[in-house]
Amino acid sequence: MVMIMEGEKETRRTPILLTVVILAMLIMSLIALFIAIRSSLTRRTIEIEADIVNIILSVSALSLSVYLLLQMRRRTMALGLDKTRVVTVIKCASCGYGSTREFEKGDYVLREVGQCPRCNGTLLIHSIFRESKQEGKKEKF
Repeated sequence: MVMIMEGEKETRRTPILLTVVILAMLIMSLIALFIAIRSSLTRRTIEIEADIVNIILSVSALSLSVYLLLQMRRRTMALGLDKTRVVTVIKCASCGYGSTREFEKGDYVLREVGQCPRCNGTLLIHSIFRESKQEGKKEKF
């Protein structure tokens, strides 16, 4: 799970294998299209139907690979738009006093973070929440 804190930008990458497969499909469909067009131009009427089918399949594979590349690009650009806020809830083990603050690196549940201002008991991190600014929801970790 990847958390986004304010001021930081999430970076997710498209899997390399997927990119390589799509680029290989693009290159193979271009080669097949070139071979099919060259073959149909050199022959007269013997196998014209097979050449037409090869051209149609090459063009469809080419358009599919271009579409997939555009979708991968669009998806990676859209990932950075959802900003979330991570909140740490702190409670006293003795009297139940509680407060919240921004998540800090190194926070974890049941970590001691100081003394209670009311009873001088131990303050512990009770929970950590992620708030989505778009939906206003809270998710407990």
